[in-house]
Amino acid sequence: MLRENTVSSKEPVSWLLGEEQEHLVVEVAELRRRVAELEASEADRKRVEEELIASEARLRTIIAEDADGIIIVDREGIVRFVNPAAVDLFGRTSEEFVGELFGFSLMAGETSEVDIVRRGGEVVVAEMRVVETEWHGESVSLISVRNITERKEAEEELRGQALIFENIHDGIIMTDLKGNIIRWNPAAERMFGYYQNEVFQKKLGILSTRFIKGKLRDGRWTGEMDFTRKNGTEGICETTVIPLRDEQDNITAVFGVSHDVTHRKQAEQELQRSYDKLRETLITTINTLASTIEVRDPYTAGHQRRVTILACAIAEEMGLTEEQFDGLRLAGLVHDIGKFTVPVEILNKPGRISETEFNIIKNHPQAGYNILKEIEFPWPVAQIVLQHHERLDGSGYPQGLKNGGIMLEARILAVADVVEAMASHRPYRPALGIEVALEEITKNRDILYDPAVTDVCTRLFIEKGFTLGQEL
Repeated sequence: MLRENTVSSKEPVSWLLGEEQEHLVVEVAELRRRVAELEASEADRKRVEEELIASEARLRTIIAEDADGIIIVDREGIVRFVNPAAVDLFGRTSEEFVGELFGFSLMAGETSEVDIVRRGGEVVVAEMRVVETEWHGESVSLISVRNITERKEAEEELRGQALIFENIHDGIIMTDLKGNIIRWNPAAERMFGYYQNEVFQKKLGILSTRFIKGKLRDGRWTGEMDFTRKNGTEGICETTVIPLRDEQDNITAVFGVSHDVTHRKQAEQELQRSYDKLRETLITTINTLASTIEVRDPYTAGHQRRVTILACAIAEEMGLTEEQFDGLRLAGLVHDIGKFTVPVEILNKPGRISETEFNIIKNHPQAGYNILKEIEFPWPVAQIVLQHHERLDGSGYPQGLKNGGIMLEARILAVADVVEAMASHRPYRPALGIEVALEEITKNRDILYDPAVTDVCTRLFIEKGFTLGQEL
């Protein structure tokens, strides 16, 4: 089924039949006129007839081989001839064409765009143009047909790209290979403060751009840039730079898409300043809390700080995240704050303590957790304190956690706590020394203490010269 599009144009088209075909059409008509004029002269008539036959043969050959569809229709609109290109374009056989009504009403000399519905329902867009001529002695319409579906799709795509270019919220800048600006969309005008005519053919340096950070991947550079607006204010944009290539893969221009992130970056910087201020406030609070327990227990003065220094050194070697590191550091500084609940006479008792007294001491991780859980830390400080006496085999306290149930930060704090406690002086015994402390954690590696943490701690003292007297 064929259906006609209403789009038409009276503009001539260069592709109509081709120059040679048009010349032959005119030539055939002229020769027929000459035949009529020269009937009196038999010799001239025969010569002209022979030229006519040769020209018509050439015309048939060219029409048959033409890449565009050619259809010849008589005065009643019946198809008299169709070439292979037209058969292929319409998706019909010659037999289905010839002898049938053409079905399109076209004006001679006009170019029309029509939709052709091929067999199977596929729709193609074609341009048709009509030339009035003669064919085997009768007046006919010679219709040339060209498939322009791909061209129309390309035009639509270009129109879509143009709409995107003009209406996208990100600035689009295109430069030639010398860095001269050749395209500049409205969003770029708003972002940088320059109209396109102010920057056209000027160097990109007019924006005082400076790459901050970025990476090159799959031929595209993506990153952040500083820039200066026309009014002198500075901004930051996220930019993707793409090289444009021709069919020979040669770079012909550079295409950049920039998104203004100035306000977001300012908000992030303000948030970071607030975070840093909160962090310092929390550290001050923690140090104050830590000092209170040391006032009650002079024998363990400095114990929490030394444990924290060792725990942080282990964490750094193990590559913990900044968030994990900060949480461990604060937890280390107050890991014994729960000893507030332990009577001073038990903490400072010079001899061996009883089982009852030890059970009181064993309650200090839970007591510390109860104190710290009320503080809204951005890190799991209270949970780390609660778990710092847990052991891999479940023999620890207060919850008897095993293996994966114990946080990594608590495992690190546990090893650091044992090493510092054994290596330092206590009321009930003299210092045992670092060698004995390292022997303890090595002997119970993967039983009581995390093997990776144990290995790192041992390496710090033996290979890297770490000492418990270092500053935090």
